[in-house]
Amino acid sequence: MISMPDSSFLSFESLIIFISTLCLLRYYIHRKWQYFKINGIPHDPPSIWNLGHMRGFFKEGSFSDSFAEQKKRLGPIYGTYFGLEPAITIFDTEIMRKIYTKEFHSFPERTKILTKLNGEDMNEALLPSKGAKWKRTRLYSNLSLDAIVSSALGTKVNTQTSDGVDTRLTEEVRNLFTRGFAGAVGFMSMLFPPLEHVFEKLGYGLFPAKSLQYVRNFTNAVIEDRLKGDKHHVDLLQLMLDAEVPDSEITEESTKGLTRRELIGNAMLMIGAGFDNTANVMTNLSHSLAFHPEIQTRLQAEIDEAYRTKGCFDYETVKGLKFLDMCVNETMRLYPAILINSRVCRSDTVVNGLRLPKDIVVQFPAYFLAHDPDYWEDPWKFKPDRMEDMTQIDSMMFQPFGAGPRNCIGMRFAEMEIKIAMCEILHKYSFEPCADTPKPPLQMTFKLGMTPKEEFKLRLVKK
Repeated sequence: MISMPDSSFLSFESLIIFISTLCLLRYYIHRKWQYFKINGIPHDPPSIWNLGHMRGFFKEGSFSDSFAEQKKRLGPIYGTYFGLEPAITIFDTEIMRKIYTKEFHSFPERTKILTKLNGEDMNEALLPSKGAKWKRTRLYSNLSLDAIVSSALGTKVNTQTSDGVDTRLTEEVRNLFTRGFAGAVGFMSMLFPPLEHVFEKLGYGLFPAKSLQYVRNFTNAVIEDRLKGDKHHVDLLQLMLDAEVPDSEITEESTKGLTRRELIGNAMLMIGAGFDNTANVMTNLSHSLAFHPEIQTRLQAEIDEAYRTKGCFDYETVKGLKFLDMCVNETMRLYPAILINSRVCRSDTVVNGLRLPKDIVVQFPAYFLAHDPDYWEDPWKFKPDRMEDMTQIDSMMFQPFGAGPRNCIGMRFAEMEIKIAMCEILHKYSFEPCADTPKPPLQMTFKLGMTPKEEFKLRLVKK
């Protein structure tokens, strides 16, 4: 008969191992959380319950109030732990300005986490790209999706169906780019950054695999169709195809060329960015106009006069509409697309006396800055006239597309798409609130970007 080990001994041994592991893990976390203390940077005490400081960062409510309270208590420069990862929040506009521009060589990247979990194609896209690769690849809701696919990829997809039913492309793109922030994989990777490489190897990512594959197949089909047909298009896709080179020709020192995977990834990124953020600006502007009929009437007068003079809403006509420009800028201030902008320090740097060590993340609270009552009068009110003279607006207090060399490459396209769409609508219709439409300001929530917390309806009335 085979004798079995003493189960009580095994239980005691397992208990010792378990307790020792917990102690070692707690010691490791404690050491990681000493960064700000060692460097003399003000910060709230981190805790395991709060996942460092993450729970407070992502809780629902006024994001602006949260930043304002921390700034008041901790000062204009303070530390935050995202899990175990330290980040320095900076409100000082002169330090921001230098990091974005003069010191850009030391801060060339937006982030160092969640860059490997976007799917094998979008991992190669512009947003998560680093260093020399970023330099090499940088190029110039349904309405937004139609516009971006038509303009960037030269393909009509007709997502604005007469029966109001979403097309398959609309459903899959929405599933990819309007979901809640990160999900379980992203959350664990933020808490323990080394896990990102493990998830990458296992094939897990931030986006639903089925939707990612559908958009990848769609993009691939558009590319293959272009290669078989007319190569004289003037659009982003053709620019990228003209720059395509075999993988074997790309090295760390390469300064030109795009691989096929980089091409597909950037095309997918354009679809997503054009679908969500641009649509949100138009939605938020429509809501603001509905509740400010005097502003809407003034804007319609400008639009109608331009149409009487030019007979159409083309690029030249729309770019000259001053009050429309003011209304769009004020909408992007009141409802920014992003909560924070960030950069990664790639070498030990001193900026205006602030020592920033290599690999530290610095973040700029774009949402709070756009509502800072010390700078903006009535920051939660829709007042387009404040945007009349943009030379008087500090670009650090209003950064809807970021700043410096790594600002949003789709900025001009997005602005023109928004303005032409609003001209076409407001020339024929007016917006009015419904009985259950939430009053301004809209409550926002943080997903992959800032978006209205709840869906709402507006009435469209023919002029």
